[in-house]
Amino acid sequence: MHAAGRLICIDYGSRFIGLAVADFPGITARALATIDVSRTEPIAAIAKTMNEEKVTRALVGFPFSDTEGEIHAQIRAFRDKLAAAFPYLDIDFVDESYSSQEADDLVAETGIGRKKKHRAQDSEAAKLVLLRYLRDHQPD
Repeated sequence: MHAAGRLICIDYGSRFIGLAVADFPGITARALATIDVSRTEPIAAIAKTMNEEKVTRALVGFPFSDTEGEIHAQIRAFRDKLAAAFPYLDIDFVDESYSSQEADDLVAETGIGRKKKHRAQDSEAAKLVLLRYLRDHQPD
């Protein structure tokens, strides 16, 4: 991670996009907003978040464990839109396999309502992916 900024993780979905950000030293992460793409233009919302959080690098969740399908093409197209909108930004794919199920289990344990659960699940998935990445990329 670049010393001057933060790392954001984006959990892309056709209906909801979850966001999470790492702290400056890259030790921990926190879930941010979940973007409802039917109500908010995703690139504009991500730009606002990246500005507020001083983001210099992005990770886009990609299910490495699945057979290639439509969602893979959608995620690649989304990454291309990000790259066009933020040409200065380093954007990498990161394995998001099983993160949505893990996040769903965590959010279910909280006992929150169905509507809030959907909003929280995607950002929690992004946070889990980011935490895994940070753990796997810690200096020895």
